[in-house]
Amino acid sequence: MPSQKNIHQLAEITKNLQDSSAVILTEYAGLTVSEQNQLRAETSQAGGIFLVTKNNLVRLALNDKFPDGLPRDIADVLRGPTAVLFSPDAVSAAKIVSKFAEDHDKLKIKTGLMDGQVITILEIKALSKLPSREQLLSSLLAQLQAPAQALVRQLQAPIQNFVYGLEALRAKLSV
Repeated sequence: MPSQKNIHQLAEITKNLQDSSAVILTEYAGLTVSEQNQLRAETSQAGGIFLVTKNNLVRLALNDKFPDGLPRDIADVLRGPTAVLFSPDAVSAAKIVSKFAEDHDKLKIKTGLMDGQVITILEIKALSKLPSREQLLSSLLAQLQAPAQALVRQLQAPIQNFVYGLEALRAKLSV
């Protein structure tokens, strides 16, 4: 008979899986409680959740996502201490966990899921090097504004040249 705590935690994991576009499985053994809380805080700021849980509960929650059975890559890493990072944004999740793993040797990235597909450690590291969503949006905005700014400069150029010509004529006549 499963305990009420396990039932509640399974429901929480299942909900987080449904709400997240990216899930990263990590090994947290050796991290202090304050380091875990620091990672939780960084994840929370990005809109994600860092959760230490039992492998069997993660396996049960993932069985709903993969009705044909867990992919071998996932089943193989669900051993030992496992913490799961759930995030609505794959790039921000990869950035957070990769930077934290660089700063703290005890945190090991196992594997991940992005939009229902298994991603490797190398793919997670590649995602961490991409620009953030905010950087991409600001770049897009700059690209959208560039033609309008160029048009304004072109429309102002004849008027500016006329003013420069009048100023040169005034300077010549005043001499």
